[in-house]
Amino acid sequence: MNFRQTTHLFAALLAAFCLGSTAGAATVVHSANHTFSINDIQGGFDGARVLEDPTIVCGAPIAGSPACEPDDTQPMMDSDGGLLYPIDSEFGFNVVDFLGAQEKAPDRDYAEGWAGNIFDGPDQIGVKISNAATAFYKVKPPLGTWCAGLGGTSVKCSTEHYTVLEHVLSCHETVPYFFANPLDATQAVQSFPDLSASFDCANAGLDDDLFIIENGLVGTTLLTSVTPGVQMDANDNTTVQNDIAVSRDYSVTLKDDGKPLYRWGGLIKRPNDVRLYARMELPAIWKARPDVAFEVTSARLVVNHWVTNNPNDQLRPEDMENEAATGRKPSYVVENGGTADEVWLSTKSCFEGDGDYLDVEGVGNPTPIGTGTYLKNNIRSMDPAAPQAFSSDLTGGLTNAWYTTIDRDPFEWSYRDPTTPDNVFNFVGSPLPDDSLGDLVSGPRWRLRANKYGQDIPGLEIIIDPPEGSELDCLPPPPSRDFIKYQVGDPTTTVINLLDFNGPSPLLTSLGWIDPSGNGINILADPMTPGLSVNGLPLSEDFDLAVYIKGDRKPTALFDAELIIEYNCPDDIDCGDADLDGIEEALDNCSAVANPDQRDTNADGYGNVCDPDLNNDGIVNSMDLGLLKSAYFSSGPDLDADFNGDNAVNAADLGIMKSYFFLPPGPSGLIESVI
Repeated sequence: MNFRQTTHLFAALLAAFCLGSTAGAATVVHSANHTFSINDIQGGFDGARVLEDPTIVCGAPIAGSPACEPDDTQPMMDSDGGLLYPIDSEFGFNVVDFLGAQEKAPDRDYAEGWAGNIFDGPDQIGVKISNAATAFYKVKPPLGTWCAGLGGTSVKCSTEHYTVLEHVLSCHETVPYFFANPLDATQAVQSFPDLSASFDCANAGLDDDLFIIENGLVGTTLLTSVTPGVQMDANDNTTVQNDIAVSRDYSVTLKDDGKPLYRWGGLIKRPNDVRLYARMELPAIWKARPDVAFEVTSARLVVNHWVTNNPNDQLRPEDMENEAATGRKPSYVVENGGTADEVWLSTKSCFEGDGDYLDVEGVGNPTPIGTGTYLKNNIRSMDPAAPQAFSSDLTGGLTNAWYTTIDRDPFEWSYRDPTTPDNVFNFVGSPLPDDSLGDLVSGPRWRLRANKYGQDIPGLEIIIDPPEGSELDCLPPPPSRDFIKYQVGDPTTTVINLLDFNGPSPLLTSLGWIDPSGNGINILADPMTPGLSVNGLPLSEDFDLAVYIKGDRKPTALFDAELIIEYNCPDDIDCGDADLDGIEEALDNCSAVANPDQRDTNADGYGNVCDPDLNNDGIVNSMDLGLLKSAYFSSGPDLDADFNGDNAVNAADLGIMKSYFFLPPGPSGLIESVI
């Protein structure tokens, strides 16, 4: 049994185990599958893929893919002997030091990455992807998001959390836990062993007066709001000439969701994304009855892939980015719960992963942050109305330890141990859903499983759990290879919870799935043309999945995805016959289009009315149009090109074909739906 067969078996078991029994007529389980291929690669913001525009790749064995010019990027062979073909896309940048980054236009230079199909014998089972080198440009510190080192090295120098910024740049602690006294906020005094000299960390506070830069010049206006559009717009890291505020110690830009990004570096990186789009069939009854809000009780996406080397490789269902799905967070005990003096104390003896474990020679000699370390110190939280109280850590009293302890795994399902007291939040993790572990807290991040923690500990590999009987609850960083939890290139299965949201999920009913305008999270490119998101993802009446591969110079692999949905069907609706043609959906050869005669002249399992795929290659395109033209004006009872069954091939059949262009035939209850 190969990897793909094994993971499909797993997905079937997952559906049975996680979604439970479908006992009761009102409960329906729906699933759809997609095998990734080079045809899924997007070329730009118009939504076109290689499937629609083969010129997005050069040299590929695909009709319409041009030869790679001698002076352009060439196909490359990976370590397994497979060929990867160069990609031309708009998802890259031209960069100029101290000026900024400019989005690329399609220029047929094929310099944005490589992709090639993966085969198991004659079967195409996935796609392998390699990114082009990440572009970066220099800026004057502290305007950058990365810090440059000698020898071409760089480290991340940006965070969404002030307490993390402060811990890197200062010994002063606004939310005390390590240097300062957590009880009275007395700042530490640093001194030599012989007490011959000392330094009071009370004098090390950062300069928090942030002045807004306009047209490259520091102005006189202080930043007082992080709501995009009030004083600054969101900054996509293409410029530091505007929409950035700076003090003597650090700078701030705004993200789309209004979160501040604190930065103190001299570089800005702009990766060349490779983006893929997959369309997966949703229940036909949802589309047949857009007036009904079918309640979704469970929705999970199962993706089979290799462990990547970048924790920012995104899964974007309906092109949504969701930070509420966090994976397993640190465990803690609450004292003085519900009061102004509430604190969270670590229940585990662990380590911070933000670099404190290295001494000046770069040798690991870590000191653990022990049980009882303050993770939240509510009495030191700031009033949200206070000046510079921009980030959630300041208003929530969360310490640097909360964000940088390695007592976490962003790629695990997190459950609260039900055997602990009410004030103890002991989180148990699992790589796959397992409701026997306790109450679900969060699914994994909406990312492909990677080898690193990401976020505020971006460069550190995730460490395995210590053996039974260990004095520590975490193994010390940095890990040797044998202690890295996820090895790059290993086959793995990522399962995300599509209903994870901070607040009501837009996917709690069918309306948020089938109608882009009914989903308040994704952002339409133009409300008047709801077919595309602002990022160029097609938004259809089916499930639309974007995958962003970022910074994976060593090729990574995507195999397939399975969507598993459980929803409730009202008693007065027959969810087993969405097209109301009297044929049960599982037996209907056109389950979304009424065809009570089930006419199927080529006996391929698709009724003629939903089967304009005349050459049976799984997609309706120009080749099928050519076959239709050759049959135009013919007549007779058994014509494959007579889609509507009127015994003639004419304009009505052409209209049906146009509605299916660049789509597969069907759906059919007799055939597994793969788009």
